[in-house]
Amino acid sequence: MKITSSFISKTFKSFFVVSIVLSMGYNDRAIAQDGEKLFQQNCASCHKPDKDMTGPALKGARQRWIDNSSEENMYNWVRNSAAVIASGDSYANSLFSKWNKASMTAQNLTNEQIDAVLEYVEAYTPPVAVQPTENVAEVGTEESSSWFWWVIGGLMIVVIFTVGGIKGQLNNISREQDGQQVLPQESITGSFRRWAWDNRGFVGVSSFILMIILLVAGMLDLMEIGVYENYKPEQPIAYSHELHAGKLGIDCKYCHSSVTKSKHAGIPSVNVCMNCHKAVSEGTTTGTAEIQKIYDAAGFDPTTMTYSGVEKPIKWVKVHNLPDHVYFNHSQHVVVGGLDCQACHGNMRKETVARIMTSADLNAVGTTEADKTAGLQENAVKFTRPTLTMGWCIECHNNSKIDIAGAAQNNPDSYYGVIHERLLMDKRTYQSYLEDDVVTVAELGGLECAKCHY
Repeated sequence: MKITSSFISKTFKSFFVVSIVLSMGYNDRAIAQDGEKLFQQNCASCHKPDKDMTGPALKGARQRWIDNSSEENMYNWVRNSAAVIASGDSYANSLFSKWNKASMTAQNLTNEQIDAVLEYVEAYTPPVAVQPTENVAEVGTEESSSWFWWVIGGLMIVVIFTVGGIKGQLNNISREQDGQQVLPQESITGSFRRWAWDNRGFVGVSSFILMIILLVAGMLDLMEIGVYENYKPEQPIAYSHELHAGKLGIDCKYCHSSVTKSKHAGIPSVNVCMNCHKAVSEGTTTGTAEIQKIYDAAGFDPTTMTYSGVEKPIKWVKVHNLPDHVYFNHSQHVVVGGLDCQACHGNMRKETVARIMTSADLNAVGTTEADKTAGLQENAVKFTRPTLTMGWCIECHNNSKIDIAGAAQNNPDSYYGVIHERLLMDKRTYQSYLEDDVVTVAELGGLECAKCHY
């Protein structure tokens, strides 16, 4: 095949055309991706693509501006809405009046960036909520297996009594054949008493062992009173810590704001929820059903974006519930002690509704690669006692080390700074505390009964 200059020219032109077509497709995808990023950065706090929020839905905005004003005014509106309103544009003034006479925040965007946002908005489709389904097969299997063992147990009892009766009859037949006196038919209790007397040595030892087993089992059950590890009650709203604290990275103290000022961490008020959910009305897995419960509690109508004043409080179920005679102060541990929430509550980034973590859960925090990547540190104390028990608290106080000198150097007026000054005044006591180069909470009076009990 002879390669001519004409062939080279045609090949180059074809390659050039294909390159342009491919790059146009790539640019469309790039614009869509840029549009989503720009929308989240500049528009999402007030607008949704397909629903009214603080501002109107943006889908169809370009066409509305073209029909009622001009595309040029649309660009100007985004960059300076007040100027378009002042120019006397009727559509701009109607928007201003309709949306509570609040001027749109000026956005420093070029025409191309605005186009990218609108391209993303027009192509936007809402995510489909995936409703969780109960595994009916597993529930049915568990119930059927329970009934199976009850039936087997009942059959075994029937067999034991039947065999006992047959054995008595066979013994009488044998005695009759041997010319011996036939024994009168005994009741089950009479037969048992005769057997127990004939085997009184075995029965005595067995009864003693059984009594010891029952006493030990009873003591173990009594030791479980007040132990609620893995307690995870169903809540009125299907809240997910995994989503909020994990994927969204919301700090614990944002919702539980009283943790640094009060003995209680506090349940977030519905106003805190509305800070985000005034804009976010759909969940990724539950749709609008669960978030609607927040709106009902706040008396909020998401269609008109107004408050009705009719509120329906959320009845949360308390999870971490200490006995009435026990005193615990969150602020003392978080502010003075410098404890992170994970020390007692574990890695809530992996949980849905709140759960009382086990000691194994607390010891595992910060040990996996995922935890290390997320920046979680291992807990300083490794627990062996059940969570929220007295032994658990004592174990923590015995093993929690305090850098009193360092704390005093950083802030002489702090709690530990004052303690350090008192210890310096009593050299003998100070030296006794530092014999092992460690000062624990227990050595500072953390085991005194009145610290935790009224």
